[in-house]
Amino acid sequence: MAWIATGWLLAFAGVNAALYATWWRRTRDERTFLKDVLAAGVDPIQAAWWLGASRDNASPQQQGYAAQVAVRLLILAGDAEVDEAGRITVPRGRLGTQKDPVRAVLVTTLRRHKGATVYELLEDSRFARFRKVLRSRRPPLRSEFGAYRTPSLTTALVAAFGLSLHAMITRSPVPGLPSRDPGMWTTAWIPLWAVLAALAAVWPVSTSRPWPRFTRHCRAVVSRALADEDGHTRRRVSVVSSSTPPDRRIPPRTTRSSRPADNPSRSDRTAPRHDLDDAADSDTCDGGSDSGDLSGGD
Repeated sequence: MAWIATGWLLAFAGVNAALYATWWRRTRDERTFLKDVLAAGVDPIQAAWWLGASRDNASPQQQGYAAQVAVRLLILAGDAEVDEAGRITVPRGRLGTQKDPVRAVLVTTLRRHKGATVYELLEDSRFARFRKVLRSRRPPLRSEFGAYRTPSLTTALVAAFGLSLHAMITRSPVPGLPSRDPGMWTTAWIPLWAVLAALAAVWPVSTSRPWPRFTRHCRAVVSRALADEDGHTRRRVSVVSSSTPPDRRIPPRTTRSSRPADNPSRSDRTAPRHDLDDAADSDTCDGGSDSGDLSGGD
């Protein structure tokens, strides 16, 4: 019985060791990045990329929050101002002394186009250069831990059931029970599986945010950078950036029944679709979560 238990438990441990080795190999580049960036210091815009939002448990790698923080830092430095409508402009006569590439491009862009809202910075094609520079500050980290708990839990089930079945075939009694009946394994495998499943549950949930230490560090960095900000600026920037202006909303499509029935011209049949034109004008934001997991999924 000792050899049976040892073999199955070693198989369970071996699978988890292989999972850990896979995770270690796939996250090598990310761990190197974290080591370097923590030593050199995380800038607020890069930290905002990873946080995704000011609230806890937000999805990481959100471009919108990174743009908000860049704008708020610019306003805090006095190189920009925001009105009640959420429009950011560069004060007259203000040259701007931003050394940060993202904020320097932002000042130049706002001055050239006579201001913009955060929504326009994220969607309007005129600000594509700003978005390109902003994306260069995105941390090379994946937004989800990866599917490691499920294989480990499956291995725990297979190991517990396989050990019990193996013991029954060899007519081995359950250790610690007065009864020598091997049939006791039909129920004894359940608590064994519960113990192994508890060990397997040490793996984080596949959709959970990885690198909690880096997350805490980023939150502290953004808080320190915006410590002197007033609540009006934060509210004006964040509210406008999360809503679509009425003039940018896609109009309803024209149905066949709503077209004139008498003498339809060729121009009616070839009229441009406004909803497609409007959608084509918008620039796709890629600040969402990564498609892969932190473990370097295939």
